[in-house]
Amino acid sequence: MDILAMSFCVKSSHSHLSVSLKCQHLIGFEEEEQASAFMIPVFTLNQSFKLHNLPVSRLHLLCQALRNPCCKIKDLKLIFCHLTASCGRDLSLVFETNQYLTDLEFVKNTLEDSGMRLLCEGLKQPNCVLQTLRLYRCLISPASCGALAAVLSTSQWLTDLEFRETKLEASALKLLCEGLKDPNCKLQKLKLCASFLPESSEVVCNYLASVLICNPNLTELDLSENPLGDTGVKYLCEGLRHSNCKVEKLDLSTCYLTDASCMELSSFLQVSQTLKELFVFANTLGDIGVQHLCEGLQHAQGIIESLVLSQCSLSAACCESLAQVLSSTRSLTRLLLINNKIEDLGLKWLCEGLKQPDCQLKDLALWTCHLTGECCQDLCNALYTNEYLRDLDLSDNALGDEGMQVLCEGLKHPSCKLQTLWLAECHLTDACCGALASVLNRNENLTLLDLSGNDLKDFGVQMLCDALIQPICKLQTFYIDLDHLHEETFRKMEALKMSKPGITW
Repeated sequence: MDILAMSFCVKSSHSHLSVSLKCQHLIGFEEEEQASAFMIPVFTLNQSFKLHNLPVSRLHLLCQALRNPCCKIKDLKLIFCHLTASCGRDLSLVFETNQYLTDLEFVKNTLEDSGMRLLCEGLKQPNCVLQTLRLYRCLISPASCGALAAVLSTSQWLTDLEFRETKLEASALKLLCEGLKDPNCKLQKLKLCASFLPESSEVVCNYLASVLICNPNLTELDLSENPLGDTGVKYLCEGLRHSNCKVEKLDLSTCYLTDASCMELSSFLQVSQTLKELFVFANTLGDIGVQHLCEGLQHAQGIIESLVLSQCSLSAACCESLAQVLSSTRSLTRLLLINNKIEDLGLKWLCEGLKQPDCQLKDLALWTCHLTGECCQDLCNALYTNEYLRDLDLSDNALGDEGMQVLCEGLKHPSCKLQTLWLAECHLTDACCGALASVLNRNENLTLLDLSGNDLKDFGVQMLCDALIQPICKLQTFYIDLDHLHEETFRKMEALKMSKPGITW
């Protein structure tokens, strides 16, 4: 993109837009090393950083546009932008005056210490209103993290800091944690995804535990895709259990955890008065591990809302414990068990929990859980009594036509308030479409139905279209495979689209 054209567009933006810029695609400006002819006058930044003889950076015109009072750009993403001293200086000047830029993201950048230091000086300015800073696949040194820590201890606006696939040395994380522990730190969301070195994970968890003890503002902590291991989680839980810890959302997915970590997390769940969301998917917790978690949940303060246990090597053996949680924890509204070997027996236990009056679960995901048509009667019985369930995902399970016909009896019941039903790749054919059409003719709550990946032919799809066109049917989104359908079926679908323009498939 031409740098002058881009700058003009940014300067002329009077609405809160987002800008995503790949710096290596800029046209009209040479590399800084070749731009020595373009020198800017000496100036002083906050009377502390005199910048002599810095060349004009490739971001100079963009930053000038961002400083224009008419510019109301809200989000800025810089991709492949080598953050030199010149770039850091120009961005820093933006934050001295810009009252709209609240979100800054660096993607695949090399962040030089001099550039980062100057940028951080701008982020500390009283007029800076930046709220979110993200660094994705960047190279950043401990010294630069030290500069960023100083921002954390002074900024009144920065509430969201994210590192993703940005490898940080232990010394860098230690400096960041010092900033996070400062009484003036206002950060609420900290994400350090895939950013730990394996050899430093345990010591970093110690640093973070001290942050949790000192910082009551931190409400979200995402450490996913880091090799924490059970020892790391043990150290981390020392901070999580502290009365000063106010974390509401904790993500420990893909962190090499086993059932030993669940014992530590269980003790945390029993004392936490703030945790609402726990993500531990893609860890080999096993049935014993989840049983430990359930013990903690049953003795908890009763505020947990979302529990994500997908791909945790679970079987039917843990489902009785999960059912007890469902029947006793009114706050739990979301349970994800995707890609576990729950099987029909496990679902039978879960349905017992769903039928209990205190169960208020709204979202249940059982995608790829080795279910068959035998489980559909238990699900049907649960739908007869449960008025809270809104989203049910049964995709990639061999329910078959007979199972689907049984399930449809529950879907037609007045107590069923289901809004979204996912049945992709469930071994369905035209034989079950009559039952599904009957549901669409009676259920006024269902707004999304996914039947993709099933063997539906023209006859079945036409039968469903006849039901969808009826006024009582409120379905808005309908996923099916369109391959191999004939012209007559497409005509029916077009007629449906004319009758109900809002429907999508």
